[in-house]
Amino acid sequence: MKTWVYVLDEFKPARVKAEDALRLMKEDPMRLLRLVNDLLPDMIRGARSVRVYDVYTNPHTSEALVEYIVNINAGSISVKVIVSDNPARTLRDYYVYEARTRRSGFLLGARA
Repeated sequence: MKTWVYVLDEFKPARVKAEDALRLMKEDPMRLLRLVNDLLPDMIRGARSVRVYDVYTNPHTSEALVEYIVNINAGSISVKVIVSDNPARTLRDYYVYEARTRRSGFLLGARA
């Protein structure tokens, strides 16, 4: 598997090993974001605040995603770090998961 950054509707390959990214998603997701900081646009690197919005793991494939909400002067931007062989599929699976958790009235992930 590979590590990807998804920001502003673009997938960018990251130099973080998949094993390290998966571990950091659980232990220290903010550190993971710092490791991929060079792939983020300048407007995001100067963010006012950043928080982890959700962490998703597909139990069947072990592919995973962490979503961050980055607050900048112009508003908020979503940044996702994805560990997957097929990041578009993992992103789609995450959106299905997110829609189900919202609709059911409870949250399964690490939402703050």
